[in-house]
Amino acid sequence: MRGIALGLVLLLAACGSPPPPPPPASTVQPEPITYPDIKDNELYGAGCNFAADGGGMSAIVLAQEKEAILKVKGKIVRIPADKKSQILPETARTRYIGPGNIVILAPLPGAEPSENGVIRSLAASLTIMDLQGRIQFFSKGQLQCKPM
Repeated sequence: MRGIALGLVLLLAACGSPPPPPPPASTVQPEPITYPDIKDNELYGAGCNFAADGGGMSAIVLAQEKEAILKVKGKIVRIPADKKSQILPETARTRYIGPGNIVILAPLPGAEPSENGVIRSLAASLTIMDLQGRIQFFSKGQLQCKPM
């Protein structure tokens, strides 16, 4: 009798095991967007540029009204704006969703914006995720917004 009860307990334990975890997300390494990239791809317009802490002054994301622009493996990637997300200065958005990635720009809690002429700066974070919500890239940095 004890053997049968023990067998049932083991059988029930095996049935209740959780599913295996999803495979880890591949990483995305956004590259600096250079002036030739902007000129060659006509990336002009109002919006916010994100520069990562410790990454120099070059923007790794251009967030505009209709899209976020990244450079990955030497190629310009355009990710459409989520029109339901919050609006940042100069009509940039806090979230962009594409066929393979989600880009989130979030002001850091308690961050106070500063202004230098027409440029508004704010401490923020950048998160790039796959469509399953797995983080592919994360950085804190500066969001610089301008009307040009």
